[in-house]
Amino acid sequence: MSRFSRSELREVPALNTAALPDLIFTVLFFFMIVTHMRTAPVTTLLDVPEVAELQKLNEKNLIVYLTIGKEKQIQLNSSIVSLKEIPARLQDLKKNIPAEDQGKMLAVLNIDKDIPMGLVDDVKQILRESQILTLHYSAKKIPKHLP
Repeated sequence: MSRFSRSELREVPALNTAALPDLIFTVLFFFMIVTHMRTAPVTTLLDVPEVAELQKLNEKNLIVYLTIGKEKQIQLNSSIVSLKEIPARLQDLKKNIPAEDQGKMLAVLNIDKDIPMGLVDDVKQILRESQILTLHYSAKKIPKHLP
């Protein structure tokens, strides 16, 4: 006779869910940190050029986003504008920024690679006249080729 005997049938114990809320909040916190929220939707078609090095910008409230799409359509932050409307819109944006930070404003140019440089020079001249002297060009990184 055996020393251990089963007098009744055992059931599978219930799943312990005590650590489940911790796991869910950890995953939620991770996604909240790594997700980038776009402030202005891009409504123009765009094919950006490729570059070897990229740099990320941090001060979101001092950045003016200018997008020039395939149809030579200009988007300033979230609205479509003409070339002549840009100075007035930039002045409106500067009114919302404290005077000490207005010199720190910068423009991010998202320009289609097939746009003529004349249009880009016109936009850069308008930015110069509006005292926005720091320009950053948006591009996509060239993928590294395997040897």
